[in-house]
Amino acid sequence: SNEGVPIYEIVLFPDARDVDGVRFQVTGGERVLGEFQVNQGEAIDDGAIVALFPRDNFTSHPRENDFFVVFDKPANASTLLAPNLFLQPEGGAPIAAEIRTPLTTIGVNDPRVVQLVPAAPLLPSQRYEFTVTGDITFGTSGNLDFSGRTPFSEFETVAPARPTLVELDSPQAGFPNKINGNNVATVRIAVTPPADAVAGDTVVARIYGGDASTTATFDEAFFERTGTVVAPSTPVVIDFSTALGTAASPRLDGGEITFAAQLRRGTQRSGFAHNAEDADPVFDVRPPTLVGAGPPGDGNDLYTDGEWVAYYGVASEELAAATIDDGVNPAANMFGSSTGGRFLMLPLALGRLSAARAYTLSLTDASGNSSATTFAGNIVQRGVLTGTVAGTLTVQVFDHTTLAPVAGATVLVDPAVPTVPASGQLLATTDASGTATFTTGVTAHTITVLRTGYDLVTIADTRAANVSLPLTPTSNATASLQGTLVFDQAAGLTAVVGSTAIADRSVMGIATSNASPNTVPATPIVPNRAQILTGFGGGIEPAATPTYSISGCQVCGPTLVAPTAPPAPAPAGETAQAAFVLIPVPPVVSPNPPTDPTLLGPHMEDFGLAVGLDTSNLVSGLPRARTTMSLQGFAGQALSGLGVVTLNSGTVYDVDANFSLPIITGLAGYAPVSWLVTEAEDTSGRIARARVLLNPATQTIITGTGPMPIPNVTAGTFANPPSLTFDDVVDASTVLTGIGFTDLTVTDPNGRRWRVLVPDRDDATGQNVVQLPDITAAASAGLAVGAWTVVAESRIFVSVTSSTADDMVLTERFRQEVNYSRSATATLTVN
Repeated sequence: SNEGVPIYEIVLFPDARDVDGVRFQVTGGERVLGEFQVNQGEAIDDGAIVALFPRDNFTSHPRENDFFVVFDKPANASTLLAPNLFLQPEGGAPIAAEIRTPLTTIGVNDPRVVQLVPAAPLLPSQRYEFTVTGDITFGTSGNLDFSGRTPFSEFETVAPARPTLVELDSPQAGFPNKINGNNVATVRIAVTPPADAVAGDTVVARIYGGDASTTATFDEAFFERTGTVVAPSTPVVIDFSTALGTAASPRLDGGEITFAAQLRRGTQRSGFAHNAEDADPVFDVRPPTLVGAGPPGDGNDLYTDGEWVAYYGVASEELAAATIDDGVNPAANMFGSSTGGRFLMLPLALGRLSAARAYTLSLTDASGNSSATTFAGNIVQRGVLTGTVAGTLTVQVFDHTTLAPVAGATVLVDPAVPTVPASGQLLATTDASGTATFTTGVTAHTITVLRTGYDLVTIADTRAANVSLPLTPTSNATASLQGTLVFDQAAGLTAVVGSTAIADRSVMGIATSNASPNTVPATPIVPNRAQILTGFGGGIEPAATPTYSISGCQVCGPTLVAPTAPPAPAPAGETAQAAFVLIPVPPVVSPNPPTDPTLLGPHMEDFGLAVGLDTSNLVSGLPRARTTMSLQGFAGQALSGLGVVTLNSGTVYDVDANFSLPIITGLAGYAPVSWLVTEAEDTSGRIARARVLLNPATQTIITGTGPMPIPNVTAGTFANPPSLTFDDVVDASTVLTGIGFTDLTVTDPNGRRWRVLVPDRDDATGQNVVQLPDITAAASAGLAVGAWTVVAESRIFVSVTSSTADDMVLTERFRQEVNYSRSATATLTVN
């Protein structure tokens, strides 16, 4: 109020404290710091200065500090210029300083507060003058009213400059500025004094952090020690031994801390120097612990359905390193860790296991604390076929979504080819470990597993002695992947995201839309699996090379050189969030730069070889092309680039592509095998897909056999259980170390499925007939009679450790797929 023209006082009370918790020196119970009157009428256009920092005649201004001016109304920013307000040594020339307006109001700079930032530290023990002119204006007609005071104010600097560097002395190798359980009792801070320091100057060093003696989250504490300058610019090492407590009884909360240092000379004190912004000092004396292995897993036991395992787990905190040792392979190191403690290891070779393999794991956190002990567990492999039948057949059944054993499942074993009615059929129920054991006198079997709440699964004509088969739940069989890609939108720019965990193995990437180019649409994925996510953006589908202009890999970090852990795997029925950055790639020029190479010359594929494919009615009119990677430890292939396909003549197409060498290099620890993939899909759902090996280093390819024919399924009316007839299109011998399989997916009127795995043991001639087994002996029902739909998917894949369909891991048929073809849906009427 201005009523009565009162004088207002600014009062500091004795309870006020500075940031260190020290009370201000207030005499007489209270102290008036300043006073002002609200006496300006609305007709007054001129502005005035109401406050300065430092105040007039202040005698201890730190040499590195800025100068502030506060006006009583907003000044016109265009008049806040060096000739109109400046600092100068007493009687000297104005110094160079940047003029800022550091405060904002509703996002707009507020010119009532002006900051002068000297370009260099002020001179020692120097009196400075602050000068303003009436050329600073306000509104349309006001000027600065400073009563002609020239200079308007003065202040004096202290003699000592602040230190130039403060950091942890002799840190643990690899962990700069980290105070951990190994060095908490011997902490020393190194302070580098300025070049004009004087021998005998006192250095005051402090360590700030959370106060461990209180329960409040934001309570701060600091510990102070002093040292003495010996010579300018020579670091002063200050001993904080025992000051911070011990690993068992720390005096600071775990987390970020700050190092600060000040120079004192007599009664004068410099400003404080702090640790460098990128130093990131941390106080952490707790060793990391293993929260759990997986998912998928149970406690410290990790489940995998791969021939290699890339151990995924969760620790109590972010890790800097980890080592896993299974006693068979050389110990594997960590690939990356997230701030929340998720971590991913480099792969270990398992081959085909008939029993769990023990492992030990050691952890080192981001501050350098090593786990107090190693963590022990087992690696449990699922989906494996191995061994030769010698009187005993062992069948293990597991849940495809969790890889956990399924107890109470019915296992039917037919000798060789099933008959209807069943003849010589064996029956058992799985125990708590999901296992059923049979005594048999034959070497080839057809094995079928049923359980209420699950789809059925059959493997035909297997000669393996140990068979591990997945049961897929009839509901909640998948999780969902969705999320956001970070890139600048532009006209026509969309993206394709690849995941090693896409549930439908016929899908080669998830495309974003023109309407939502940054949004990854919800896509079914295999639950509880760590996944490699990559993305490529451009005009989709590409019409020419270069095929993409932006790319990214979630586990490689935003710059592709900062390994991290995959996002948390989603349980069945839940959603995994994908959020990562796609960065611009250098343009492809000739010769191609190693940062973003392109294949040399087009590769030709003849889809006339895919007999049964309707090449006259292809989806989008053309095949599509991708480059992919087979990675050890992940079941699906990872997307590594995009291709462009153009018609050569007839059914022959030219294929060219770009691939990301930085992403391939970033995932080198998983021994990537690179492929150029060309796929054609007709409007009836038939697919033919051919892969050729790609050498990223030389940008060359090794030509393959071309696409396979379509494994068309014969429709008709059948008695229950029916026989399934499909075209034999697989000749595994055409691929070195090739293995062939056909997966038949049978779906009844209620949506329940019967998955039939058929190994190929001959060349590609005629038709294959698979008799579904008689399951009347099972306690649980099979498929409902009526209209059954059947889709056949034929594959040839390679294995570097085996070349037989009876000694393999089932997911290798996806990871190492070479050729693939899928039939249209056929309908069988089953009575």
